[in-house]
Amino acid sequence: MTAYSRGAALFRAATSDLTAYDLDLPVPSCPGWTVSDVVSHVADNHAAVIEQNGIEAGADLFDTYEEHLTRQPRAMIEALELTLHAWDVARARGMRADLDDVTLDFLTAFAVDAGEQLYLDGAFEMLLVAPDADRQARVLALYGRDAQSP
Repeated sequence: MTAYSRGAALFRAATSDLTAYDLDLPVPSCPGWTVSDVVSHVADNHAAVIEQNGIEAGADLFDTYEEHLTRQPRAMIEALELTLHAWDVARARGMRADLDDVTLDFLTAFAVDAGEQLYLDGAFEMLLVAPDADRQARVLALYGRDAQSP
């Protein structure tokens, strides 16, 4: 399973059975955004990339992306976005948002590879965590996510 496939599966799980109430929930890790904003953001980004590559989108944007674009360099960015926003939405909905070791390895490697570039455009801001924080909390802190707060 690719990082993109894992991210898409996480996002599908986090957004399954969304209700009108859920769509209006605030997403604490994305200040000023609601669940609806996050879902729209992910869908719009996917649709734009698919269109830019001259591909006709199928009924499922993730399936279309996976079928045609996962070998493109941008696929890692999309995998990152899906993974982090799946976590964001799950947390906003009060769902468990545990990430497995393979996913945490991907997030860690992406942050290490990106280095300071990860923080230059202001999309991410590293958080400090307690020395005894678990691995998930330490990794998510690299992306400005506070796994310790509700």
